[in-house]
Amino acid sequence: MRAVFVAMRSFCVFSSDRYLDIGSDGEHLYATPENSGSEADMTEQVADGGTVRSRQVSAELRRLRRAARLTATEVGALLGMSQSKISRMETGKRGLKVDEVAALLGLYKVHALRRVEILNMVREADRPGWVWLHGQRLPDQWATLIELETNSCALWSYEPLWIPGMLQTADYARAVIAGVSEVSLSETELDVRVAARLGRQSLLSRPLPPEVHVLLYEPALRVPVGSPRILAAQLRHLVEMTLRPRVTLQIVPLAAGPHPGLEGPFMIMKFPADPPLIYLENRVQSTFLEEVPHIESYRLAWERIAARALPAKRSVELIARAAADLVRSAEGRHDQHRLR
Repeated sequence: MRAVFVAMRSFCVFSSDRYLDIGSDGEHLYATPENSGSEADMTEQVADGGTVRSRQVSAELRRLRRAARLTATEVGALLGMSQSKISRMETGKRGLKVDEVAALLGLYKVHALRRVEILNMVREADRPGWVWLHGQRLPDQWATLIELETNSCALWSYEPLWIPGMLQTADYARAVIAGVSEVSLSETELDVRVAARLGRQSLLSRPLPPEVHVLLYEPALRVPVGSPRILAAQLRHLVEMTLRPRVTLQIVPLAAGPHPGLEGPFMIMKFPADPPLIYLENRVQSTFLEEVPHIESYRLAWERIAARALPAKRSVELIARAAADLVRSAEGRHDQHRLR
């Protein structure tokens, strides 16, 4: 199996034997053979491409500098560093040092708690993989995911029980968020979370959005989220989204029998010039996996699930029928109610 994704000035290639980023000049930016040797070698390969921690620190340094309305040249002059050094720190092309990052955070007037969080990430930057516990504030849960999705060139996701956030309608998202929360959320809290989830979808409207490929288990079409009207509207929205040239949706039917997706949802994230990541999420924590064996395991799982999925055209037909069934069912109940 070989899938090719085009993004900006590079091709994202995810093949069965290696992961490649090929620039427009044909040079390989990153290549990882399937048989990659010792654990130490595999960790080094991940670090060479920038671990998820170091990539997030670099992105945060860039965001903080822009928020301070400073150029890289101005920051370098204030701290006695070259402009190129600041740029390399912000793009992940240079190793991060705690004292240098601390100097930048001081210049940007980052508050103490956030400073400690960032510096701890720098100290652990060479450790592959990243798990963080969800906090109460929305940015704790989604800010990193949104940043990575924005920088991606391909997003492959498998969902067993509900429509993925990237393709949700506002009403469906509201019903899901309210339904899965362990506490009652106020209308304002719901509004904020729904807006954040829908905000993730803005990247699909870019001139050249990432390639989005969703494998959706058939029960997700049947779980009664909100009212029949809300679910029918969501399914019609799915059909409309498949008309976009860079969105592919396939249904994994119940008749497919046991498959790796029964173990839970996951997303494979691909980038133009960085190694791929695996994103996992549950109620209390989110995890990014980046070691080669983990990525290979999920790639193989994806292939096995995709092999059991319906073709895209038949998938859309199934979704459209499910939406029509919901509408007819709702109309039937309405007629029965009127006759009483």
